[in-house]
Amino acid sequence: NFLNSMDVSVSSNAVKTSGRFLIGNAAIDSGLSMRAFDVNDFTGKSETDLAIILTLSLIAGKKVKEAYEAGQDLKETLKVKVNMATALPISEGKVNNAKDRYKERYMGSTHTVTFHNFKDPINVTIEFNKVYVALEGETAQMLISSDYDGLTDKIKEDFDKNYSEMKDEVEADDLINSRNVLGIDIGEGTTDVVAIINGKANPAASASLPQGYGNVLQDAVRVLQDQQMNFEERSQLQSFLSEKVSPLRRARQDKVRQVVYDQLEPLADKIIDTVSQTMRIAKDTELVYVYGGGSIPMLDESNLREVLNEKLKSFSGGYDVPVIWIDKEYAQYLNELGLQVIVEAL
Repeated sequence: NFLNSMDVSVSSNAVKTSGRFLIGNAAIDSGLSMRAFDVNDFTGKSETDLAIILTLSLIAGKKVKEAYEAGQDLKETLKVKVNMATALPISEGKVNNAKDRYKERYMGSTHTVTFHNFKDPINVTIEFNKVYVALEGETAQMLISSDYDGLTDKIKEDFDKNYSEMKDEVEADDLINSRNVLGIDIGEGTTDVVAIINGKANPAASASLPQGYGNVLQDAVRVLQDQQMNFEERSQLQSFLSEKVSPLRRARQDKVRQVVYDQLEPLADKIIDTVSQTMRIAKDTELVYVYGGGSIPMLDESNLREVLNEKLKSFSGGYDVPVIWIDKEYAQYLNELGLQVIVEAL
């Protein structure tokens, strides 16, 4: 699986960090010291070299795979021109021209990625025709409103299950076409609360919490180390939690999972505070969506849904503001799929 075993170097005016990089699973499986996004660092995604390196590597890797399957000569430099949509966290994207600066890092030069996986290196040059930088959460709401295949049915199913008294009078179209919505996007290092007011994303009303599920895992690693369990990186912990273990290790996995779940409540409290801050401006909100990779464990293992329901009533005169949890089949990919919608329009 080439895309999971990439060994690259990158030559670009947008990247100051030199050297060779193992990307994704190749890094995890190597046993070497890893470089990952620091979820505790206030440096923005748009300012790090890592975001550029990962993006360029994936684009180049896809080009190599396509060229190989097409029978092209891989000794010749491969060339690719790209239209791309990407996104930044709300807190970063709405200040200091971050969106424009991030866009310029891609558009401002030609980039070369060299693959060292084989006897002879493979070179790929990348030029960007168009780059659109959106705000995380904004793209997710765009996908929800597009009546994406299967997603709308899951939205209505969650609504009917949790608000049965309204299920006959509220149609699926009412849910996906609501013009006053909050989206809570629980990611790796940030949680974005996106306010859609009168059908448009409102960055001034939206807020971003500089913590996400990655912080929960990092806190859990520290607790587990204190309990003499040998986890060094949150990626290692995440892999262990998703592993199908034998009965001999099941008790250990259950213990590790419980430690992770114990760290969820402080994050839930901070999310509630951020939602309260946003609701003071987005006072006409009639619906809340919760999604992102971190929403999946928080649905079953925290009280976030119940606390959200109660908190929202304090901004609506005691009436329900429905909270819809996006199904795990889609939760982690809403922003990505929304970006695909944008790319198709570029």
